[in-house]
Amino acid sequence: MATEPGPIPEKQGTLLWWFLGLLVAGVLILGVGGLLITRYVLRSVEVVRTGEQVEVRTPVGDLRVEKSATPDLGLPTYPGATLAEPAATVELTPPDEEPLEITAARYRTPAAIEEVDAWYREKLGPEFEREGPGVMEKKRKIFGIEIKSDDVVFLSERDGVLRVVALQKKGFQVEIALVRIGHQQGQ
Repeated sequence: MATEPGPIPEKQGTLLWWFLGLLVAGVLILGVGGLLITRYVLRSVEVVRTGEQVEVRTPVGDLRVEKSATPDLGLPTYPGATLAEPAATVELTPPDEEPLEITAARYRTPAAIEEVDAWYREKLGPEFEREGPGVMEKKRKIFGIEIKSDDVVFLSERDGVLRVVALQKKGFQVEIALVRIGHQQGQ
């Protein structure tokens, strides 16, 4: 007696080819979509430069960067301290929202760090929290400023505005970093 041949086995690779085809189609759709969005945004970007200010306007918000020799941070400047470099303000304005401003200035003074620390303790008042030698256990970064454990930092956060005064001994001088982050002053 002859045995009947069994059924012809189905191809196992068919499902794999379908999966790979869908994967390639998805990647192509995402790639083309990304290119179209990028093209739209790049065509809609406008860069305006006036003096010490650069403004970039896009459909997803505006960015303004400005240098200033007389920054208005709402923080006192130590008497006799000189501006180490022009202060900078970065303003981010998302659509339909209030602008967020980041302003930073760096000053230097030949005074002793103890004198500068005492002056800022008196001028800043109780709303500022002081961290200094013996308080901080290790160095850390606050907005790009590396604070070592022997530096002094005054921090205040009130009404959505963060203000920072950082004192660092640099050689025979004290560097004073003043930073203000929050919504525009006067709003």
